[in-house]
Amino acid sequence: MSSSLFSTPDFDTYPMHQVAELTVKPLGLEIQWADGMVSHHLSPNLREHAAEPHTSHPTTRETMVEPQDIPAGFAITSAQLLDSGFVSVSFSHTLSADDTGTCLYHPGWLYQTGLSSDTDFGADVSPILWDAAIFDDIPKIDGSLVLDDSEEFHRFLLSLARYGVAVVRGLPPEPEIIETLPGKIGVIRTSNFGHIFDVETKPEADSNAYTSVELRAHTDLATREYMPGLQFLFCLQNDATGGHSTLSDGFAVADFMRKQDPDMFRLLSTVPLDFANKAATSDYRMAVPLFHHDENGQLNEVRWTSWLRAPLRGTLAEMALVHEALRHAYLLGNNEPFKVSFKLEPGDMMCFDNRRVLHGRTSFDPTSGARRLRGCYVEREELWSALRIAARQKRASHHSPS
Repeated sequence: MSSSLFSTPDFDTYPMHQVAELTVKPLGLEIQWADGMVSHHLSPNLREHAAEPHTSHPTTRETMVEPQDIPAGFAITSAQLLDSGFVSVSFSHTLSADDTGTCLYHPGWLYQTGLSSDTDFGADVSPILWDAAIFDDIPKIDGSLVLDDSEEFHRFLLSLARYGVAVVRGLPPEPEIIETLPGKIGVIRTSNFGHIFDVETKPEADSNAYTSVELRAHTDLATREYMPGLQFLFCLQNDATGGHSTLSDGFAVADFMRKQDPDMFRLLSTVPLDFANKAATSDYRMAVPLFHHDENGQLNEVRWTSWLRAPLRGTLAEMALVHEALRHAYLLGNNEPFKVSFKLEPGDMMCFDNRRVLHGRTSFDPTSGARRLRGCYVEREELWSALRIAARQKRASHHSPS
């Protein structure tokens, strides 16, 4: 079945919402709901998404009607609330020989598509900002449960969405787990570092990550048009002296700067920074502000990799202002009260939003013991998909016979 919010619904997964009144308008249907909400449904669009055999594919459940299939003057002629709670809508034109001109709509689907946003996560996943003082309050995920227990997996997804981070403790310390848990969320993204990458010292390293030096707070792959949305780092061995993992909430740093240093925040939100990464077989470059906002003005990405910055461009005065703002931001992100430090043990997995949370590590002595992590990337949209599926399953279980 298609995961599109507007595809033909699986009625069993939508809770019944009570309709108070139906009003047919020249352009569509207005529904007043018992909870006081009001939704509007455009006539042709409502018909295009009807759960009818001649409208939606019987296997994919995706609509087969397109805007050009709707004749001019198409309208709703009547709407009726049935005893079953469904809404029966009659239209001015039929679209095929099999079309009766009347379609049934589940009230839950009408409510969902008419009123809710395109999230449908079944829970509030608004970002919760954190700093070092409250990091320990972020729920820790039980690795012995998360792979098989739907409730623990859902807690894991919600933590990752809300806080931008989830630390899973006590997974089986087996190499394939780096694919197993992220794979439960969605498709793993391959990069020039491979499908799965091993973070350990290498004699001919092509990244600072493959050395033993300190890695200050950063996001990965800032040189890409789309930075990976999620990153997973799984500890297989950590016997070396040093090598503690670090995390900072980049959104919290940005929010602090917005309030305390609005001019610096504005600079870092508007001035593109050049990021570059060249190797024998690749040459990636991207120019994006440190703080990126979406079309609604909401911060949705922090692009923060100091060692991939190319030289600044502009007048000396302009560059000096930007550099000072960067210096201030990097000081905040790499120190108290924002940065936390902890040691990963074998079987622990650090999972985080790579477009929000800055990660790093302290330096370590490779002669004192081995330090080996395995990593991979997954897109943010896979997390949103997994959350919708979890919400859908919860609704279905609540409506199934006991």
